[in-house]
Amino acid sequence: MNHKLGRLTGGLLLALYAGLASAAHQLIFQAPVTRIAGEIYDLHLLMMYVILAIFCIVFGVMFYSIYAHRKSAGHKAEQFHQNASVEIIWTVIPFVILIGLAWPATKTLIEFKDSASPDINYGEIIPARPLSDPPLRHLDQRAFRLSDLRGKWILLQLDQADCAAACQAKLYDMRQVRLAQGREMERVERVWLILDEAPLETLLMREYDGTRMLRAAGSPLIAEFPPPGGVRDHIYVIDPLGNLMLRFPKNADPRKMHKDLAQLLRASRIG
Repeated sequence: MNHKLGRLTGGLLLALYAGLASAAHQLIFQAPVTRIAGEIYDLHLLMMYVILAIFCIVFGVMFYSIYAHRKSAGHKAEQFHQNASVEIIWTVIPFVILIGLAWPATKTLIEFKDSASPDINYGEIIPARPLSDPPLRHLDQRAFRLSDLRGKWILLQLDQADCAAACQAKLYDMRQVRLAQGREMERVERVWLILDEAPLETLLMREYDGTRMLRAAGSPLIAEFPPPGGVRDHIYVIDPLGNLMLRFPKNADPRKMHKDLAQLLRASRIG
């Protein structure tokens, strides 16, 4: 009986802990990636701290007043409704708090709506969405998942194993764009999702050593890259949280690719 009761209690405590952890997770945003997202994140934290401070001050004063000025201690209730100074103070303080919060909020909102100087000038922005994480395979059949690169920016292309001229051009561009980032290049990984099971040329593998060449034939992951049927035309960018967020046009200009990626690396707080 005691054993069953202990198991039941443990199960209830575990469920309570999971519920509290889930609730705590919902109180905060996910880690920001871009500069604007970082400002929104900071603004959210500022609001939470201000609300917490107001809560502590107001309820602290209230509980102190109730305790220190209770009738049983011989205190007589004071009347403040005709005190002009008190009424002015409790009108001015909320106004000052409101203005203090409105200033950074308005600044962030203006920057968020400003399309005159976008963060990305060349690549096509894809509404950020997390990619699924099905198993992939290295050329030597070792298992691999894209989540193994979580925390890194990923340049990714999809193409057949025979890798014609356009395919090799994408591999070359990914390598050069990464190298052009200088000290920041360690934050970037290159991935080639191979769409079939044909063998690769040894010279190609050596020339682009460092690119993760992964077998993805039949993987449901391929269908998540737009546009359907045209995935071989593009180089894609995946952010450090695993979200597909950007694609470069067909026959992209490496110099413009470099500028966009450099902008993302500068703005990113993670990866």
